[in-house]
Amino acid sequence: MLMSIDGSSVNDVYMCGQDGAVYHWDGTRSQKVPVPTAVFLNDILVDDADTVWICGREGTLLRGNARQGFTLVPCEGRPDFNSVTRFRDKIYLSSYAGPRGVFVCDGRIRQLTTGPTAVFKDINTVDGVAEALWAFGLTSVARFDGTAWERIKLPKWSG
Repeated sequence: MLMSIDGSSVNDVYMCGQDGAVYHWDGTRSQKVPVPTAVFLNDILVDDADTVWICGREGTLLRGNARQGFTLVPCEGRPDFNSVTRFRDKIYLSSYAGPRGVFVCDGRIRQLTTGPTAVFKDINTVDGVAEALWAFGLTSVARFDGTAWERIKLPKWSG
């Protein structure tokens, strides 16, 4: 089972999923890429042709590429990472379990503790765009501008 796909071009595409599966498409064929884990991998962020980030369960964050290989980024604890994104000069991750929340990798992986507590307990996805880091949960949305968090009020469900 594959969970995510991303690439730097049509000839440089990565896919990841169950049992530590990572595949690379070079424009001609797809090959399995060896990685130092067998955990379920959930998301990929291709920064450029040389820097690919892959996150997954049990605190797994891989960095590397198909040509030079992947290494594990050390992580204390075993959060189950669900998504990985870049916002400005840092890598952000979301964890849906063990503990839930938003994490940042700026040389080491650490959980963010400032911001809307309810959002951090509910988080399952982060996504970075030019002006903001967005954090999404089942019932919460928050925006981080690089300085402060803002919780976005959602309309009441009437269905």
